Formats: sequence, structure tokens, C-alpha cells
Amino acid sequence: MNNIGQLGLAFVLVFFIVAITTFALITPMKTVLDDTRSGNSTSLNCPGAPDFNQALWDADDVHDKLRKRPVCFVTGLTMVYFVFAVLIFGIIWAYRKWRST
Repeated sequence: MNNIGQLGLAFVLVFFIVAITTFALITPMKTVLDDTRSGNSTSLNCPGAPDFNQALWDADDVHDKLRKRPVCFVTGLTMVYFVFAVLIFGIIWAYRKWRST
């Protein structure tokens, strides 16, 4: 009986469960980020958001541009960073656990 192979398969299975959970979190995270980035008067009004208002975007003064636009960029990449970080960490974790047994 190959115990190392069976244990490695268990680690890969745990990784796939974490990956599926991460992919399931994409939709709720996208909803929250879209609410934050929407075009309401109290929000960021980022391009790409469902309620983007081009007139409000063009009317921003220098202070608003310096305050809002970097935040729009970072919140746009948050989900991508989160998913890739979890997947890369999961692959490294499964590989190291499999090799250490």
C-alpha cells in the first residue's frame, strides 16, 4: 500500500476544496466591491462599476482625482489578488505537505 501517495491525494483534495470555496466567494466579493465602487453621490464612482456616472467622474477636481482614482484602481484589483493569493498558497501548501511526508 502506497501511504505517501494516498496522503498526497488527500492534500490535493483539500486544495481543491479550498479552490472551489474561493471560486464560490467571487460573486459575493464582486457584489460588495461593485457597491463600493458604484456611482452614488457618496461612493467612489469608479469606471466599470454598474452605476458609473461619467458626468460626476469628469466633474472631479484635483483633490477628488487624487483621492478617488487610486482607490478605484486598488479595489479593482482586490479580487484578483485575493483569488491568486489563495490559489498559489494552496498549491505551495499541498506540494510542501506532500513532499514532507
